[in-house]
This record gives sequence, structure tokens and C-alpha cells, in this order.
Amino acid sequence: MRLLLLILLFFNLSSLLQAQTYDTSYSELRRPGQAVRNLGMGNTGVALSADESALYYNPAGLGGVDSLMLNLSILLEIPAISELQSSQDKLSNGASVSIDLLHIRSLNSFSFIMPFGDWFTVGAIYSLEYTYDFAATVDISGTGNQKTINTIENSNIKLGMREDGQVRVGAAIAPGSGQWIWGIQQNTITRREQPITSVAFKDLTEDIISTSDLLTLNSLLNSAATNGAASLTPDNVTFIENVTKQIQALNVNELAEKLESKFACYTSNKTSNSYSLGFQRRATSASWLRMSFGGVAHNIGHLNFGSTDNCPRDHMPEYDIGFSAQPKFGPLRFLFAADLRDFTYANANDTYCFENKGSPGCLQKRFNWGWELGFLPIDSGASFVSVRGGVSQNRPTWGAEINPFIFFRFFTIEYAHYTESMGQEAGDQTNARDVIQLRFAF
Repeated sequence: MRLLLLILLFFNLSSLLQAQTYDTSYSELRRPGQAVRNLGMGNTGVALSADESALYYNPAGLGGVDSLMLNLSILLEIPAISELQSSQDKLSNGASVSIDLLHIRSLNSFSFIMPFGDWFTVGAIYSLEYTYDFAATVDISGTGNQKTINTIENSNIKLGMREDGQVRVGAAIAPGSGQWIWGIQQNTITRREQPITSVAFKDLTEDIISTSDLLTLNSLLNSAATNGAASLTPDNVTFIENVTKQIQALNVNELAEKLESKFACYTSNKTSNSYSLGFQRRATSASWLRMSFGGVAHNIGHLNFGSTDNCPRDHMPEYDIGFSAQPKFGPLRFLFAADLRDFTYANANDTYCFENKGSPGCLQKRFNWGWELGFLPIDSGASFVSVRGGVSQNRPTWGAEINPFIFFRFFTIEYAHYTESMGQEAGDQTNARDVIQLRFAF
């Protein structure tokens, strides 16, 4: 009961919730915490993050680091092979092509963590992250002018971009017997972001060739095909000739400038600061299980970029809670973790969950769990070989890690596969992704 009261007090003191209008046209919400190890374990980490990922998931996790860490990481995230194959098959059809959302992310970071005995630890990480989301519909059916009309009338592209420069500096303290660990950190984020923006080809050409002219041209061509060219009046012929010349004279550079103007939001580069406050409680019962409970409040003070047009987008405070167990059996280490992310739904990925916060489908999106089995543990955050699995947003995740140097961590290769639920219900409009990371420790 005392633990429950302390958890409730922690979240009530950390920040006050504020009202938010959520715009579904924005690209997916990138929460703090996209580490490869954690993604393979169902994207968990609130009560289990004894490495640099603590600076993303819960600063109290710094208290679990048992040695000095200096890490340089290079991460690349691409659509899963099945997603790429599907897009390739569609492009090979030679007619109307609809490419579902393709997601690419890169994250390069440098971090250090330094423990001072068992009671105090400091850490910092600098990361530069780029995210691109792309989808398209292209109609190349028909021949001659009809093909051009179909392409202009029925084609569109969707593009979202995001660039984040992040500096996270934190500290953890374990007073008394060390059963409680408290962590706090400052987050400085420099961001520019373009929401997923849909641009129809006809919107780019409207100042050069109006939609009404294209529709009239299409009607006249159909009439000529059905009734013969003799059915056209001299004015009709002149009209067809003039519009055809306009189509043939389309200026590619002018179209490129109009396209660039649709993505003006990405030119706005702003900096904001927020704080994260977290705790972990090490259970004393069943000590061989090494159980921990944790909680964290992100974006305390509201991640506010001070932009009147919400560009880049502000983020409300987010509250996560978690549980973990970390038993060791000789050369084997088994980890289990479960998180309930954003349980107040302040930063819902879609309007449905924002408006229906108690629905079972939205609860499934928030509950993550995962496991790791490691062979020959090296330190608090790595083993010679590890395999991982879990569930995130009600979809399976898996991953693996290998440290070729076996007895010390110098070069690590990590892989994870996970699926982002982009729709309104859990499992709706899924977007599968593969992530690989190379990490160098010094």
C-alpha cells in the first residue's frame, strides 16, 4: 500500500496535465526510447535499462550501471523486407501504383555513463536522428494525352520528415540501502519536423493547367473517340491544341518549386527543453529474481517549441510504469520486462485513442512486454550472445545481439524487428520495420 501511495504521489507532483488538440496529419509520435535492445524486447525499458538506453526510457536506470561506459552507436531502421517486396511488386505492375508508407530512420549517438560507487551515477548522450516517411499513388495508365491526364488527376505523394538533435544529461542516486533509485535528467531537443503531407499532382499544376481544363479535355477526347473527330467544333480543336501545348510545356523546375513550398514546415528549426523524473524500486522478496518496479514522467514542463503553427509539434508530459525481473543462472541471464506506456493517453498516436482512452484496443497499444536470454554476461547491459522477443502494440517483436570479443564489450552488433500500429485500433494499418545497430564501446 505504501508503494502504491508513493507512485501516485510521484506522478501527481511531476506535472499537471494540459488539454491538447491532436492533429492526425502529423507523422508518428517518436517517443523517447528507440534503442535496438529495447525494441527487440517489446520496446520496454522503464524498469530495465542498465545502459545508455536509461537516458531514453528512465534516468533511474543509470543506477543499475556497474562500470564506466563510453559508447558510439550507429543505427539504421528500414522497412521490413516484406514491406519492400510488396512495394517492388506494385511498381512492376505498370498501371496504377499505390505504395504504402515506407519508413526510414537513422540514429547516431555518443554516450557516457560514470558510476561513483553504488549510490551515485551520472550520464549523458548526444544523438542526431533523421526520420523519413514516404507513400505514393501514381497512375500511369492510358496512352498519349489520356495518360498525362490520368497521372495529373489521380496521382499524389505523401511525405513526412523529421530531424532531432538531442542532448540528454541525467543523474541517479540510490540513498540508504539502495533499494530505491531516483533519477532526473534534462532534455534539450533541437527539432524540425514536416507532418506527413499529401500533395496531389493536380495541386502542383493548377496554376498552369486548371482541373476544369483537364476535365474538359478528357471529355472532348472521349467524345472524339466515340463519335469521330468530325464531331468536334473548330473551338474544340483549338482548345485541345492549346491544352496539349500547355501539357507538353510543363516546367519541371516550376513544379519542383511548388512542391517545395508544400513542405515549408521543415524549414522551421526550434529548440526546447524538458525534464524527465523517474524511480526504480528493487524488491527485497525473492531476491534471486532481482525484481524491480519503475515509473517515469517524461516532458515535465511540457516540451514546448513556442511555435504558433505547431511546427514542430509540442508534446505533453507522458507517464510510464514498468516491472522487470533479472535472474541469473550461472552463465545464463534471463530478463523479463513489462511496461504500460503513456497511461494517461496524453500523446495518443491517433484521434481514436485520444478520444476513447478506455477502449480495450487502445490499452493493448500501451501495454508492452518482452524477454531476453543472454549467454555469458559481460556486464550489466550486455552478454556474448543474446536473443530477444516480446510484444509491442499487440504485435510481436524479436531481436538478437552478439559481442564478438566475448569477455569485454568493444564491438556489438544488434538487430530488432518490430511493427508500428499506425491505425486507429490495435493491429490496424501495421508498418513492419527492421533495425540494425553497430555499437562501439571504449
